[in-house]
Amino acid sequence: MADFFVDKVINFFSGDSSKLSDKELILRQRYKDLSENKYAKFFKIKTDEIDSSMGQFFYTLYKMILPLRTFMKDTEKILRLRKIVLESFLDPSVIQIVKRLNPAQIEALSKTTPPDDLTSRIQEDIDALVSKFDSRRVDGINRCYNLVMVIFQLSTFDYPTMIKFFDSDFTEGPFGGDPKFSPVKSSAPVKLLEEFLAISQEINPDSDWKTLLKLLRFCAEEELVPDAQFAQMLLGLRGVINSKVLELIIQCGSKNPIWICKPKNPDEHIAEAWLDAKVAKAQESISKINTTEKNKQIEALLKEIFYGGDLERLDYYTLSKSNNLIKRGMDGFTYAEGLNYLSLFLSEYVEKDINDLCDILLIRGQWTNISHSKEVSEAFHQLQSLSPVIMQLDESLSDEGVNGSRLKASLIRVDRDLTQERYINSIVESVNNLALELIENSIQHFSVIDKHLKNLADDIQKKHPEMIVNWRELNSVSKGPLLQTMAENHLRINHFGQLMKLCIQ
Repeated sequence: MADFFVDKVINFFSGDSSKLSDKELILRQRYKDLSENKYAKFFKIKTDEIDSSMGQFFYTLYKMILPLRTFMKDTEKILRLRKIVLESFLDPSVIQIVKRLNPAQIEALSKTTPPDDLTSRIQEDIDALVSKFDSRRVDGINRCYNLVMVIFQLSTFDYPTMIKFFDSDFTEGPFGGDPKFSPVKSSAPVKLLEEFLAISQEINPDSDWKTLLKLLRFCAEEELVPDAQFAQMLLGLRGVINSKVLELIIQCGSKNPIWICKPKNPDEHIAEAWLDAKVAKAQESISKINTTEKNKQIEALLKEIFYGGDLERLDYYTLSKSNNLIKRGMDGFTYAEGLNYLSLFLSEYVEKDINDLCDILLIRGQWTNISHSKEVSEAFHQLQSLSPVIMQLDESLSDEGVNGSRLKASLIRVDRDLTQERYINSIVESVNNLALELIENSIQHFSVIDKHLKNLADDIQKKHPEMIVNWRELNSVSKGPLLQTMAENHLRINHFGQLMKLCIQ
């Protein structure tokens, strides 16, 4: 059988090339290149076998790299090494900024620093940190960590399986006697050779391996591989790779003469990821401070506007139902709080106090400029028209409502059909858009009334009023002093406008 194969090989190389296909012609050239390669000893052309010396090559590499292999299998150590690589590129000024941006440090400062000052400081530190991470620093960090990943790939390669092709009795573990290697059919280890060639393309003896080994020693708290031994290994490995012998063996072993290596070159961007995480955390602190401050302002304004009592008006477009959606991973009702206060203010205040005041000012008042009275009248009627729309929006989210029924049906199916999540979010988004539109419209209309009430309060105090000429008559029909009523209403509407703006921030 062996003689038959030898005859085939001899005929393959010496036969009439005119009878060969293009693939066979190229393959013949690959065998010829392999026979002339510097590392031709790795392949037995006559028997189409990979020589036992390649088994020895991988065995020697495995023994040398085993301490690194053991280290690289420890996830915690890899994470620590990642941190060490990053910190090795941080100068004292960057470290100080990072310390100031620590959430605990920010929390401590928040107790003694006004919110506006604190958020400004945080933003300044964010900007300073970003500016210090220029392309030079970023490239240095990423380049160093990608060297880590090159060694990670090289260390975690499946050497035991590769070695078993040459010695079936080889077992991974403490090294005892030397293995007894035998040649192996060229096709057997091809897949593993392809993987090894792909992960070793970035092996370059000129890279800054000394710095990497120094960081590895610091992280492992012991020497894993001596510098000189590691450098020698890299030179030897690079020589084998540059010779193209592995590529030729793969092409001949797979009988695919046009096979091309697809490198698995690490391309980690840990510098950008680290910076993004630090900035996001700092921005989160700013957001937390702003939210806390906003809630304080809202709470103070609510006391000024509603004077206590039950503040719940809506039944379905509410914070509690919003939270239920958010807990299930869906979007929530963004403007539930604001729309609830708007509905309450319209029903308890606009329909009563403002309505009574407008009756006096618009119906009985003798305006010198009719366009001003029309502005107030239009704004008041626009506000009155909002209540039915708000209630319609709220009712649409009931179980029988057009949106509520669809949400209910989709929520039942969402765990089985992930497309339902997009459908639910689209419904919520449309409702939120309408809620925002209603709030923004109310701010505009309240602003018109607020402006005119302020001007009217000034006008009533003039010797010769310019806006309304019959103030004395209007005072006589008012339940209380008209100046005081207008001033109180102006202040309350002004506060409510502030509340609405805070609710849509």
